Amino acid sequence: MNFDEIQSIWNSQATTKETVERESILLAVVEKEQLLRRITTITDGIMIATLLFVAAMFFRDPVLQGHDLILILPGTVCLVAAGWLLKWRMDRQRRHLGFEQSLLGLIDKSIDGLDDRIAHMRNFVWWFAVPNALGLVIALFIIDPARRHLLYLVFGPAFVICMGLAIWQINREIRSRLLPEKQRFQELRTQFTKEQ
Repeated sequence: MNFDEIQSIWNSQATTKETVERESILLAVVEKEQLLRRITTITDGIMIATLLFVAAMFFRDPVLQGHDLILILPGTVCLVAAGWLLKWRMDRQRRHLGFEQSLLGLIDKSIDGLDDRIAHMRNFVWWFAVPNALGLVIALFIIDPARRHLLYLVFGPAFVICMGLAIWQINREIRSRLLPEKQRFQELRTQFTKEQ
């Protein structure tokens, strides 16, 4: 066997190894992107359903019993937040259709999805805390004085504790999982951009 034949065999094996490596990376990126899309879809659905449920609770007394009409305000804020989430979701889906169907396109789509998820989680406080805090403040003025202690001792502290824990968990998730994952995708993108 001469040098040229050995060189061509070596080159074909190197190409095959590179192709197999590229295909395994592509498969891993596709799986990550699909997992992220599923998690985002479930999270969006739960958030929208929760906001609609809370809005229904705020609308219940004003609509069915005709009193405490001020509760229409936090109910409307919940509906607006649910609509905003739905619009955010549709914008993200439209944006993701614009990415090319290649490895780099999938990596870019995954990075965009992670950026969107991070922004989504950081805006959680505004979408959930504001409508509920508004409802609690209004409840202070319309609740029967004999039951006001429940608001001070149960609902208020429970709301503060739940929101504090949610914010802590969100920041921990972003810091420990989403930002490192985004960095890995960015490094992968840099690596493939240099190879091309």
